[in-house]
Amino acid sequence: MKILLWIPLLALLGSCANYKMGSTPKGSGLEDVRVLYMPTAINETSETAVPGPVTNAILQEIDRDGTFRHARKDEADAILEVTVKKIERSPIQQSVEQYLTTLQYQLVVTVEYRLFSMKDKKEVIGKTAVSGSTTFFVQGDQTESQRQALPLAAQNLAQNLVSSLASRGW
Repeated sequence: MKILLWIPLLALLGSCANYKMGSTPKGSGLEDVRVLYMPTAINETSETAVPGPVTNAILQEIDRDGTFRHARKDEADAILEVTVKKIERSPIQQSVEQYLTTLQYQLVVTVEYRLFSMKDKKEVIGKTAVSGSTTFFVQGDQTESQRQALPLAAQNLAQNLVSSLASRGW
């Protein structure tokens, strides 16, 4: 009877045997990368105010996630290059009273990133596309409403990018 009580306890303890304390293990090629340098994002869209919010959101997410940290170029293990490829706005909800009037849009920001090793002077991660999105209601000026929604889309994009980078190879 006593042996039946010990079996679940041993199974529970055995399931934790592979646990390692600390941060999540990194994918292949990223073992030596702890510190990232990220220059301002390159903008290939017609929108002018995009690189600042995108760059800030990614740096904040790197800090929040904790898998990597960011620093100056001379202190970094790798360079993270980000290029904003496109910004798309799609209508979601139309006005019932006014035909051809859109009340709500979805904003999608797509970037491409690459990671270069400073030590080996080679590309660790090739061009990888990541998107982030948000929705916004048009209140008065449509351009101003989209400008206010951009940081939220950039934040979602940053979460997706850092998650993609941190879980690389899993």
